[in-house]
Order: sequence, then C-alpha cells, then structure tokens
Amino acid sequence: MAISYPTDRATSWSNAGQDRDHRNGLATQVILDSIEERPTWFVLLDRIATRLRLDLDNPAEKPKVADALLAAEMDLEWTGDILYRTDGIFERFPTTGGPQPVDEAGLRAVADDVLRLGWPNPGHKPSRTIWECFVELGGRYRHCDVYWAMHKHLKNHKLRMVRANWMLQDDIPAMLADPGITAEERVEIERQVEADLVARYVEWLGRRVLKKRFSNGREADLYDTTRGLVIEAKAYHLDDVLVAHAMGQAMYYRALDNLPVETKVAVLIPGQPREDVLRLLDHYDVGLIYPEGGSFVEDIRP
Repeated sequence: MAISYPTDRATSWSNAGQDRDHRNGLATQVILDSIEERPTWFVLLDRIATRLRLDLDNPAEKPKVADALLAAEMDLEWTGDILYRTDGIFERFPTTGGPQPVDEAGLRAVADDVLRLGWPNPGHKPSRTIWECFVELGGRYRHCDVYWAMHKHLKNHKLRMVRANWMLQDDIPAMLADPGITAEERVEIERQVEADLVARYVEWLGRRVLKKRFSNGREADLYDTTRGLVIEAKAYHLDDVLVAHAMGQAMYYRALDNLPVETKVAVLIPGQPREDVLRLLDHYDVGLIYPEGGSFVEDIRP
C-alpha cells in the first residue's frame, strides 16, 4: 500500500525544525493509539493538544496542534496505515473497498478532477477548502491524494490559496472580499498578485525589464528603458481608485531623477477596466497594459 512521497513534500508543511518533528511524532502516536476508537479530527485535535500541553483557545498555539495532526494524518494515510473518511472518521485502512492509492505521477489526474468540480463553486461561495474538495469528490481518492494534487499541480497555477480557502488564480475580487483576512494579509495578497502580474508581463515581453529605484528611495514596478516607459502595477482592475493610484504613482516617478521629458507612463492591471477608468487614463495620456488570454494588450500613449 505504501508508495513514494511526492518529491516536493517537505515544502508544504507550515512549521519546521526539531519542534515540528517532535509535535508530528507525538501526533502520529496519538492517532495510532486512538485508531481502534475510530476518532474524529476534533477528538484527535483535543488529545494532541493535551499531550503537547498547548491551548486550542490560544491563536498562537492552535495552528501548531492542527499542523501536527495534518502532518501525521498525511504520513499515516499515504503509507497505507489509516484512512481519513469523508464523514470525518479516522480508521485503519480497509483491506477491501478503500480508495486506490495514487502515486506522484497520478496526482495530475486528481488535480484535473478537482478542477472539474467547477470554479467558482456553482451556487455557493467562490472558494473551497481541500476538505470540501475531498468530500465533493465522494471519497474516490484519499484525503492525502487530494491535498498533494492541489498543492503540486494547482497552487499558484490554476488556483490560489488564501488561508485555507482555494479559489481561481485570477479571482482577485473573491480573495480581497474574504472577510477573514486581516489588513496585513490583504496587503500581502495585493503585493503577491502584483508581483505575479509583473513577472507574467516581463516573460511575455521576452526581454529584460527591471524595477527602478529612485534616489529618494521610491521604486517603480518596471522601467522599460527601450521605450522610455515607467510602468506601475496594481492588483485589481475594477477598483477605479486603485487604478488612479497606479496612474498617480507612475506620473510621480516620471518626475524623479531627471528622467527625460518624453518619458511615458502606463498602468499594468489584471484586466480591462471600466469605461470611466479608460476615460481617465485617456485624459491624462496614461498607457494601459492588461492580460488577455495568453497574451497582453498594450495601449501605450506616444
């Protein structure tokens, strides 16, 4: 029943070091000691917390317990010792009738089945957790197969993860509308989306274009010296204030460090903006760049 772990397994755990190994080892022992009772996730979570002397009501300590339980469950299920069922019960892996293990090469097919569930989630919230995907797939795969397939083939490719919620990679409104994220997390999401967008654009251009740091410490997202073009990226194209902010930043950067008077400016955003934003950009002769399919649309003003 045991098969080799995915080669990138170690990169997915959120904690590290000897403390992690201790917690994971203890969680593994708790699961094995309890397995004949067919416990639930929450029963095991409580028992592991007790053994680790950690408080599940403490927001700094609960994730350590949950991470240890997840790591232990993944190890034991991947090696064929236990089965985590869609009704939340842990049990020994059945001798007959259980889902067939999937090796690393087969995880892409699991990821394809996850995508066939429909994204956004038809008639429901725009995101799903890994657990929700596992349940919707009806137990045809092990929980660990769904976990590794999503991390290996979908994360930051087809889907993006915000906390435990997975949604379409380009569904930025859903990510930013998540009421559970903090202001700091929101800033980090926007920064990541902007960095991804810039990287995709530079790859599409097919030539080296770099950020530009000015003498006052400010930094433009891109400065295309070939075209004399300052580019500022933003994470959301339907927020007119955000696009106007990008426009203002690019125009400000153009005035720094004695750039040539003919230097042009443009905003790089994830999609085509509304008509009122198009009129604003046109009024101030600000260029517009956005992805369309596998390419980018460029409207750079002379």
